[in-house]
Amino acid sequence: MKEISKGDVFTLPAKNVTQEMINHYADAAEDHNPLHIDPEFAKTTRYGGTIAHGMLSVAFIQELMIHTFGRDWLTSGVIETSFMAPVYPGDTITTEAKVIKAEPVEGAENKLQVRMQVLCLNGKQEKVIKGTTEVKVS
Repeated sequence: MKEISKGDVFTLPAKNVTQEMINHYADAAEDHNPLHIDPEFAKTTRYGGTIAHGMLSVAFIQELMIHTFGRDWLTSGVIETSFMAPVYPGDTITTEAKVIKAEPVEGAENKLQVRMQVLCLNGKQEKVIKGTTEVKVS
């Protein structure tokens, strides 16, 4: 069983969000909302420019969880998030997860139920996403 304790912190290397990255995500998600891909249109909105899809930032959390827990995340992971602020091209996003609970799974030998607080922060250290994850770890 993986050694995990309350208070442990896991991070992902910072990601520099580019318009190209946003455009690729738009293609993959088949979400071509002009707020994400049309700079001229996006200038007329309250955001003043294009912003990344919220789920692009959630993908960073998913990447961290897969890197940390592998198959356990893929088979038992649950994520709940709230979008706090937009992510703009040029933002550098840092993703972190802190263990807030790690307890044995009742009736399952050598398994831990791990609950984590997750955050994505921009370069100004503003929360762009906050949430929690849960995973059963072998």
